[in-house]
Amino acid sequence: MEEHNILDEMISEDQVEILKAAMPYLPAQGQRLISVYAKFLELSNTIRLFSRPQADMQMHAQEQVNADPLEMLSACSKVCSGPAKERIENLINTMAMLQLFELAQDMPKQ
Repeated sequence: MEEHNILDEMISEDQVEILKAAMPYLPAQGQRLISVYAKFLELSNTIRLFSRPQADMQMHAQEQVNADPLEMLSACSKVCSGPAKERIENLINTMAMLQLFELAQDMPKQ
C-alpha cells in the first residue's frame, strides 16, 4: 500500500486515485498515457493549491515555531529506501545522541 504525505493528501482527488488504481489493468500504451495525465492533474492541483493566499496553506502546515527536526527526518525516512534512508537514519541517530548528551550536561551532578 502506498503511503501518502500531507502534500499528496492536499492535491489528490478521487479522479487521480482511480486513474492510478486502474493503471495496471491497461495495456502499456494506455499506462503511459494515463500516467502522464495523472501527473498532469497532480501538477495542476499543486499549482492551484499554491496560488491561494498564504492563510489557506497555514491550516495544513505544521506550526513553524515548534517544528521538530527529528520528526521531520522520521517522516522523510518513511518514504525513502536504500542509501538515502540509511543516511537519514544515521542523521536521526546522531541527533538523538546529541540530545541525550545535552540532557546529561543539563542534569545536576550529585
